[in-house]
Formats: sequence, C-alpha cells, structure tokens
Amino acid sequence: MTEYDHTLEGVFEHKLDPKCRVSVPSDWRVLAGSGVLRLLKANNYKLPVLRVLTEQEFATMLQEIENLEGITLAQRRALRGKLFSSCQKTKLNPQGKLLIPKALCSHPSLEPDGQVTLVGRGAYFEIVSPDNYEEMQVREEAEIAELNVDLDIF
Repeated sequence: MTEYDHTLEGVFEHKLDPKCRVSVPSDWRVLAGSGVLRLLKANNYKLPVLRVLTEQEFATMLQEIENLEGITLAQRRALRGKLFSSCQKTKLNPQGKLLIPKALCSHPSLEPDGQVTLVGRGAYFEIVSPDNYEEMQVREEAEIAELNVDLDIF
C-alpha cells in the first residue's frame, strides 16, 4: 500500500445538523474514521478554518516541531504545548458524523443547520464556511498559478 492509497481528497458541501454534527464523506471514513481525530482552530490563506487532523497528520506536526533547527528546548516545549492545548480529540460516530463543539463552530463562522464546506488536504481536512471557502479559492489560485509555471500540473 502506497502512502497515497487512502487520502482525504476533494471538496464537499454539507449541512451541519442542529447539534453541530457534519457527515464525513464515506471515502474519507477509511482514514478519518479509523482512530482519534483532533480538531484544531487554524487559518488558511488568512481565513478561519477548523482543521481536522488524523493521527498521522498530528504525528507529522509533532515531528516537524522536533526537527526545527535553531530553537531552544524551551521553545520546542512551548510549540508542542501550544499544539496539544489547541487541539480537541474526537471520533466519528457510527453513522460517520463528526460532532463539532459549539465553541469551535464560532472560529470558522459555522452555524447549526448551516452550510459547510469540507476540503480534503491529504492527511487532514478543513471545515470552512462556504463564503470563506470561495475567498480561500481565489487566494489559493493566485498562489498556485505562480508555482504552476514550472510544474505545469494545473
């Protein structure tokens, strides 16, 4: 099995239910539903998102902190502490729904019974409001256009 056999790919429009739960696409449940997930308030292109980290992605972030050069042990400890304190553990329920605590919904401007966009990013996915996703796409396309000059993929 290659590293890319099970990845979180694509963009999906969903609706939060009244209890702030969202259905995770069935293709994603193989990776996302196999263990602990962590919810992390973050920003992408300076727009608020709720990042849903798999165990693999969380471990990768911790390893990136360990591999940072030129920082003190205290700074490394502070970064690890910030990552742990900023995350909230969760799991998918048996129906494949992810509960988003109401306190975390306010960061990416999500509302119970409101629309959300789920954006696959490989080993994690982001939950973002549809309006912010549109703006995020504009900013992402501008950045990718420059990078794509050499790659010619998109």
